[in-house]
Amino acid sequence: MNSVKKISSFMLVFSLVQALNGQVLPYAVSLIPPELKVNARSVVRLENIRFELRSVSKASLKIHSVVTYLAGGETMKTAFQEYTDRFRALGEVSIKIYDAEGKPVSRYEKKDLSSESNWMELVPDGKYHSLQVPVNQYPITIECDYSVSYHGVYNYPYYYFQEEKQSVENSEYNLVLPKEMELRYRPMNTELQPVIDESDRSNRSYQWKVSRLPAKSLEPGAGPVQNVFPWVMIAPTRFELDGYPGDMKNWKDFGLWYNSLVKNDNQLSEAFRAEIKAVVANGRDDHEKVKLIYRYLQRNFRYVSIQLGIGGFKPFSADFVHKKKYGDCKALSNYLQACLSVVNIRSYSAWIRAGSDEHVKIEASFPYDPFNHQVVCVPMEKDSLWLECTSPVDDAGFMGSFTADREALLLTENGGVLVRTPKPTPLQNQLNVLSRIMLQEDGSGTATVRMTSNGDHKSSFLYRLSEERKDEQKTYFVETLDFIAPDEFSMAVDKTDPMALTQVNMSAEKWYDFKTGGKLFLHPRIRKIWNDPLPRSENRTQDYYFNLPFLLTDTTIYRLPEGFTPETLPGARGMKNEYGSYSTNVRFNPDNREIISTATLILKEYHIPASKYAGVKKFFDEVQAEYNEKIIIRRL
Repeated sequence: MNSVKKISSFMLVFSLVQALNGQVLPYAVSLIPPELKVNARSVVRLENIRFELRSVSKASLKIHSVVTYLAGGETMKTAFQEYTDRFRALGEVSIKIYDAEGKPVSRYEKKDLSSESNWMELVPDGKYHSLQVPVNQYPITIECDYSVSYHGVYNYPYYYFQEEKQSVENSEYNLVLPKEMELRYRPMNTELQPVIDESDRSNRSYQWKVSRLPAKSLEPGAGPVQNVFPWVMIAPTRFELDGYPGDMKNWKDFGLWYNSLVKNDNQLSEAFRAEIKAVVANGRDDHEKVKLIYRYLQRNFRYVSIQLGIGGFKPFSADFVHKKKYGDCKALSNYLQACLSVVNIRSYSAWIRAGSDEHVKIEASFPYDPFNHQVVCVPMEKDSLWLECTSPVDDAGFMGSFTADREALLLTENGGVLVRTPKPTPLQNQLNVLSRIMLQEDGSGTATVRMTSNGDHKSSFLYRLSEERKDEQKTYFVETLDFIAPDEFSMAVDKTDPMALTQVNMSAEKWYDFKTGGKLFLHPRIRKIWNDPLPRSENRTQDYYFNLPFLLTDTTIYRLPEGFTPETLPGARGMKNEYGSYSTNVRFNPDNREIISTATLILKEYHIPASKYAGVKKFFDEVQAEYNEKIIIRRL
């Protein structure tokens, strides 16, 4: 990136003249209405978006924005970001930075941008353009002017006019298109409607305007901003991308358009078909054959990220993926379908809005494209089997927090069908911990821990934790799994075990909480089964989302040293909420001097309505408080 350019003489003279005349500069922070500074990190001073369509495949976008950032801890601020590919070309760019008084500080142009390819060698023309500017002192104001030309139009820019903790002084979106073209739009979380102008002989224009919007916050755990903040969804009916014309007036036709892209690339050549048949040679039925092919994909192919909508929709051919042994979500899904078709198993690709905090509400009556990921669905006799092709560890049929329980566009031979992905049950997302501690008289000792897991927990162990260095593994056990910090630590994961059996050996000089006289005060277990304080519940108006339903069990067995006996054991506990349950029990076995402490925590639903949140928070607060009870042991 080039060094910061000197302020142009014109801008400098202009600011000096304004200052000498005693005038306040246009972008001075002092001009922001006081009510727009309340709870605001930033203020949109001025925004003008103009999207002009010349045909179904040609368009231009022009943006002028002025945003003041009132505060922030960053020493570098992202002043600009935009992506391009062979369908989108970036035009001229002008970025100006102003201080709190509205005086120009620096200026940048297109040549000052950093341009990187985020998509490795698979899409050489996909570029991400950005600019970060140094910040010596807040507030600062960033003014951007730039344009984008479209050579193939698939999605129209939505009108997102407010971010979290951002107020809006003035913003408008102008959309112009030929009169013969149809425009579809729907206000979301707002009643905002456009002013429509048909006075031009050839074009129709739409204008949305907002002003004086106070800042708004997203409550912790509330999910995506699209479900809470105001915006306008805008979509085409007819469109054209890469020479492929399509229609988005309904989900069916939208799916047929995608089918036209892949119809010649979703079959394996004869040379590779024999290899796939060998993979399923021992499969007894279709269900087992699907699992064998899915496991073959997981073990032999590498995922490379190319997001849907960037780098084109057309996936790499099945033969290409077979030879190269890599692909993005589209390519791997397409390849898996080709493999399944070799053994006469029907399957469908499905588009999803993926992300653990991306439970975006999709309007069934308004076809559009919010999707960013692709998976495979295999219809079976009793139920469908869903397959996440980018995961090297997920069990066949498991949809984790990244893809579970949300609308998906199933791409069938008859077109698109909006369906919902499965929601895991607690049994499909469990973590079971068994810890045995050999206590010494001084409270030190050794511990062996055996853990089994599935669902998202299994992915954490197999995909991340097993590959980390020993110190990183130990940190995870203490900071994420909430074990008492050990002095010595070693871990091994059995990657062939269906429940990711994990064995841990630990030792510590202090397994107790505190001691006095000849008594040791022990925690009921050596890990906290739950240690994530939920946000405050007062005046909550937005729903709360956990990642997934879950089942957590924990058993800690203390082997007491010779001559010790329990003095006090916590009583059994049982707590219930309509969304979960928690139970504990502590008992002493005198025959082998063992105290066995068990706990079971179940969350049945991950989506908590705002009206029910206070009760759920109270429940989890009580779960956390239970850990403060103590087991007291003493010498005989």
